[in-house]
Amino acid sequence: MSIKWRLTGLFLGMTGLSLLLFWVGESASLGPAGQQQLNFGVVSLALCFPVGAVYFYSSQLSRRLEKLHVTTQRIARGDFECIDFSDSTDEIGEFTAELNSLSRHVEMIVQKGTQEAQKMEAILAGMQEGVVAVDHVGRVVLVNAAAEKIFERQGEVKELEYLLELTCDSELEHLIRKVLSGQPSATREATIGQRKVQSQINPISSEKGQPRGAVIVIHDVTELRRLEQMRTEFVANVSHELRTPLTSIKGFVETLLDGAADDPTLRDRFLKIIQAETLRLQRLIEDLLTLSHIERRENRVEVNFGKVSFVQEAYEKVKPVIQSFAQTKGIKVEVDLPENLPLLLIGEDLLSQLLLNLLENAVKYTAEGCVWLHAQVGREYIHLEFGDTGCGIPEEILPRIFERFYRVDKARSREQGGTGLGLSIVKHIVEGIGGEISVTSQLGVGTVFTCNLPRA
Repeated sequence: MSIKWRLTGLFLGMTGLSLLLFWVGESASLGPAGQQQLNFGVVSLALCFPVGAVYFYSSQLSRRLEKLHVTTQRIARGDFECIDFSDSTDEIGEFTAELNSLSRHVEMIVQKGTQEAQKMEAILAGMQEGVVAVDHVGRVVLVNAAAEKIFERQGEVKELEYLLELTCDSELEHLIRKVLSGQPSATREATIGQRKVQSQINPISSEKGQPRGAVIVIHDVTELRRLEQMRTEFVANVSHELRTPLTSIKGFVETLLDGAADDPTLRDRFLKIIQAETLRLQRLIEDLLTLSHIERRENRVEVNFGKVSFVQEAYEKVKPVIQSFAQTKGIKVEVDLPENLPLLLIGEDLLSQLLLNLLENAVKYTAEGCVWLHAQVGREYIHLEFGDTGCGIPEEILPRIFERFYRVDKARSREQGGTGLGLSIVKHIVEGIGGEISVTSQLGVGTVFTCNLPRA
């Protein structure tokens, strides 16, 4: 039954009851002379009983409404527990049922929104690209961890309000203003500290197509630009290294064809030069192929797994070459390899090449004195030390000596047949097996290379 009919019935019933009580009271109060005497007790009962009944019913109604009020407050706070008004069939009962249904619907929406927010947060946290979102006036509303790292603002983002405070880049701010004013998108590349970053700005549009914010996706392209620079330098260096011997060979062949072949002395001299330049080309190509082979991912895996070797056995393979080279220059070679050296996690051929490159370099750049190879056993690594008493390397050049084609003394290196790839090959071999290589040097005193190679 609806509340209005209940109140109407209650009103009619209580009014009728009051009139009846009042009539009974009036009839009972008639005196012997027919005079009417007012019975205050009956009158009070006729008034208080209806008032009490109405008060009792309104109190119940008030408690139910208060319960509904508290429930709506709980729903607003995120507590979606249902209300039990199973014995109520009036409008409040219907409202309660609808409120319970609304509560379940809101709970589902909130749960779905929370899951989507958590998913988005996980995606943003896992992205390598920085993501920054701003509203229609340029206030920062979202910054992921990658963006904080790029701008070096870890832990400070909550204190920042506008994008310019985060990026300190007025040109980026200007581009964002253009996007917010209607430009479809914009791109900018800039340098932040030691990083090169590329920012892609896209608008966030409303249903009417009006920009209500923007998203900036920031790519760290430092490594990409470095690789592009390395590739450009590599192509230029390879072209130069190939062109020099080819030009020499071409020139001497043309000279021989023009008649120099008739002079035995000139012919033999030119042919020896052509032979030397051909051997130089061959060494260069072999080193390039070796470097390419080592750099390939599948070969790096092959280096790491399934192949082991002893330092002593690898050294015995290169010993004749090193000893012969050293004797020619009158240099002493000291080798201290303990007999109990454990196996290394590297194939014997690659280890032999590593030893040959480092020892040959040591002999090549030592005019007098000695060259040594010492080994020590560590807990996880074997430490190999390659030293010489040669000319040494300037300190400012040390970080570059492992670059391809980089030479400390270019003229001298070419005279001695170097390709400029030996140390680069050594570094790739060592890092390919999870080892480390370092170098110390002093001009006029000598150079020491230290390799930490993992034990099998």
